[in-house]
Amino acid sequence: MAKDERARVQLTMSPQLLARIDAYCERIGVYRSAWIQTVLAERLDQLDAVRATGEVVKSQQK
Repeated sequence: MAKDERARVQLTMSPQLLARIDAYCERIGVYRSAWIQTVLAERLDQLDAVRATGEVVKSQQK
């Protein structure tokens, strides 16, 4: 997929969670979709960093 292409996804979540997300997005002035994309990308980056750190630690213990 090219960088400027978009894929449409459908999510199922509780109405309460959706209301919280919408309220937060309204407070900070961003669209829900943009916020979800940002949060998911940040979380994946965090997980990648944790995994990479673990791999470095393991390699140093050998």
